[in-house]
Amino acid sequence: MFEGRRFAMGGGYKEWAIRFADCKTKTGVATTAYSFGMSDSERTEMARRITAALNFTTNISTDQLEAAAPLAK
Repeated sequence: MFEGRRFAMGGGYKEWAIRFADCKTKTGVATTAYSFGMSDSERTEMARRITAALNFTTNISTDQLEAAAPLAK
């Protein structure tokens, strides 16, 4: 469903939002703004990490990702 999409960090509270990079409406995908257990620098780093991971795996389906490694419980 989201294969081939590109993602960008920016917007939202303190630029912690992850959005579709190719969407004119700047549709949000995720945010670390509500991760109150993290410091501001940790939230920024996690937003960067989520964006990088989404872009790195853009051509892999969710089923393939889930099958690649056991999910933590």
